[in-house]
Amino acid sequence: MASLTIPSPLPSPMEDAKGLWKAFEGWGKDDKALTEILGHRSSGQIGEIARAYEEIYKEKLIDRLESEFRLVINIFFKDTILQWTTPPAERDAKYAKKAITQYKGDRGALMIVEIACASSPNHLMAIRKSFCDLYSCSLEESIAYSDAFKEPVRELLVRLESSYRYNGDNTDIDSAKLEAAKFYDAIQKDHLLQEEIMRFISLRSKSHLKAMAEHYSQEYCKSMDEAIVNSTSPFSGLMKTVLWCLVTPEKHFAEVLRKSMDKLGTDEDILTRAVVSRAEIDMENIKEEYMKRYNVTLTHDILDDTSGPYRDLLLALVGPEKEQ
Repeated sequence: MASLTIPSPLPSPMEDAKGLWKAFEGWGKDDKALTEILGHRSSGQIGEIARAYEEIYKEKLIDRLESEFRLVINIFFKDTILQWTTPPAERDAKYAKKAITQYKGDRGALMIVEIACASSPNHLMAIRKSFCDLYSCSLEESIAYSDAFKEPVRELLVRLESSYRYNGDNTDIDSAKLEAAKFYDAIQKDHLLQEEIMRFISLRSKSHLKAMAEHYSQEYCKSMDEAIVNSTSPFSGLMKTVLWCLVTPEKHFAEVLRKSMDKLGTDEDILTRAVVSRAEIDMENIKEEYMKRYNVTLTHDILDDTSGPYRDLLLALVGPEKEQ
């Protein structure tokens, strides 16, 4: 479930465009007004506002935002507002490019896994198309020919990004049981990235993998993710992320958000990306999981770890907590 709170009645795109123009006028900009408008609109609504803005003022909204934030001190608010106003497929394509060229290694691989496994099949296709349009090469090609990742991780990432999974609920239970047994054998032998495991992890539907994980728990009296974490395979962390993003993404993103605000300091890049990328998808589920696992609300931790307009925009995207 999405977490955004959309006003009712909803102002027209023209009204919102004029409200943004007013927020840009004078000395400095009105950060509160920007959050009130953009932080409470869906990506589709922001697209309509952007078209209305360009029609009225003959400039692109994203260009005006970038201009307004050119000399801004609060870099985190700037990054969040620019990421939120970028169309989702284009935004995720840019995340993927950053994972390959800037982060590389384990952090980059985990970002690629999030994009590939926590997206719907149609959204992943849109990301791949946007990546081609932006960078004149395919996402798969960029991963396959990059030195950012080593084999067999690189092979797994290419397979995950190339996949177009069945998105329905029909499941072959017998196959799910057979593959649960194969996964058990792979865990016992610490061969998590063997060919057969990579094949069904990258091709099977999310409903099929959920059935496989459920059968694994019933048959071996331990959850599959727990068994993966307890294995001595060097790829256990990566495979746990793959499984969680495919079957229970709220677990993965609750953990990501918690770690981004740990006692060693806030990782604003991870915090921003997690909030922005999930606000329209499953943030309500993530908030419930966060509360269940850490006995504190996500809102509480954001209030404790951030400040100013950046905090206000994050809270707008996260939405209000449910009463306990």
